[in-house]
Amino acid sequence: MAVRQLVGFRRVTLAPGEAQEVTVRIDGRALSYWSVEDHAWVKAIGRRPLYVGASSRDLRLQTEIDVQ
Repeated sequence: MAVRQLVGFRRVTLAPGEAQEVTVRIDGRALSYWSVEDHAWVKAIGRRPLYVGASSRDLRLQTEIDVQ
């Protein structure tokens, strides 16, 4: 699995002080990797980091998700 990979994107423009809830769907394949051993895509089960930001150098939120 890549160290960091863009798996969802949504552009939102906000006025100063404005807040908005945003939903970004993440495809299941984005949470998988190619297993040379199994010769198939394998879901990366377990706790995985999730970052949200304006760019890869401007990360504003970090959390974890459970992949089952």
